[in-house]
Amino acid sequence: VEGPLRIELTGETGKLPYRGIGWYRKHFTIPAEDAGKQVFVDFDGAMAYAQIWLNGSYIGTWPYGYSSFRMDLTPFIKPGQKNVIAVRLDTEKWDSRWYPGAGIYRHVWLVKPHQVHVAHWGTFITTPEISDASALVKIEVNIENEGKNKVEAVIQTSVYEIDINDVPGAKVSSFKENIITIDAGSGAKVNSEAAISNPKRWDIISPNRYVAETKVLVNGKAVDTYYTPFGIRTLEFTAPNGFLLNGRRVEIKGTCNHHDLGALGSAINTSALQRQLSILQEMGCNSLRTSH
Repeated sequence: VEGPLRIELTGETGKLPYRGIGWYRKHFTIPAEDAGKQVFVDFDGAMAYAQIWLNGSYIGTWPYGYSSFRMDLTPFIKPGQKNVIAVRLDTEKWDSRWYPGAGIYRHVWLVKPHQVHVAHWGTFITTPEISDASALVKIEVNIENEGKNKVEAVIQTSVYEIDINDVPGAKVSSFKENIITIDAGSGAKVNSEAAISNPKRWDIISPNRYVAETKVLVNGKAVDTYYTPFGIRTLEFTAPNGFLLNGRRVEIKGTCNHHDLGALGSAINTSALQRQLSILQEMGCNSLRTSH
């Protein structure tokens, strides 16, 4: 957006010069002791039509610019040596009635799990039964075995309180241990449930949260640890009372927010996002639709 406006572009996007083709390259080294691990790159957002190469070899394409995605670098990674990842982004044909930005506009993560690990976004938690005395928590865990041998894995999950800074506190419950056998190059799913006594409910006024810590053990050694934050609350839509949060009628007052930050552009800016939310709360907003 520092460049000159492009008069030939549509007026809906303010004629900002976001159309074009952009390249990113990053040189990096991973330790030699990481040999045998899986290596992934996770993009929180890249606009648009991302094409990825590692050390000159094509990895894959992700067309959509608004959703997060993962690419597997394992086949072409060189542990103990220099590597270069290249990303091509193309907004020449991207069309919208709002400003979409261009380029890598969210964080990018290099993830290096063991060959046996919790899958990408591999947990799912529900709280189907809640009272002041107890809450039933159910968890589904998807495990992947990217290795060449069948393995027996032990899955252990514990629940802790978590504070506003995502720091775990007191342990409040444990799930029953699961033992599963996973074929090479395959996956498996386990389901468990546990109870939390005297649960602290998530609410607009008091957003209490918990975190489930899932450990994967192979041959008695913890090879992966995965954290899933969640809240305990009931949501109901009723007639004629409307929306009920934890049994209390709450009038939904919200906005639809685009991902950009106005004049600051689309690149992630944590303090600016916090400022946005604080202003919205001061206006009386209690809900948010994240769009585009």
